[in-house]
Amino acid sequence: MGATTHLDAADLRWLSPLPLWSGILAGPIAWAFDLGVSYALANTNWICNTQRKDVLFWVMLVSIAIVAAGAVVSWNALRRTTKDEPTDGGAPRQRARFMALLGLASSALFAVTIVASAIPPWILDACQ
Repeated sequence: MGATTHLDAADLRWLSPLPLWSGILAGPIAWAFDLGVSYALANTNWICNTQRKDVLFWVMLVSIAIVAAGAVVSWNALRRTTKDEPTDGGAPRQRARFMALLGLASSALFAVTIVASAIPPWILDACQ
């Protein structure tokens, strides 16, 4: 278990709280951005007046890019932990492994949520 407690400089960079929390929170932040901006654009009738429905697609793509960045951060943190490391312990690598897995799950969940919320505006006309 000596490898569990030893953290080199590269490990400290990926297993510190900032990247781990960034991976977990990227999905909810991106979803809130997508929901807020899409609602504001649709509610002000800007989309109807300009006939620029493609802007909602670009907002979704930016949101997905934010989620993907969080997933990459979580994946890099997960690679710094060992596969046989438990996720319920108090050691730094164990906490980091749990948080990295949570970040990946959160990214997947919110990516699906963002894509699902982008479907209705393409099927239903927002201007009616």
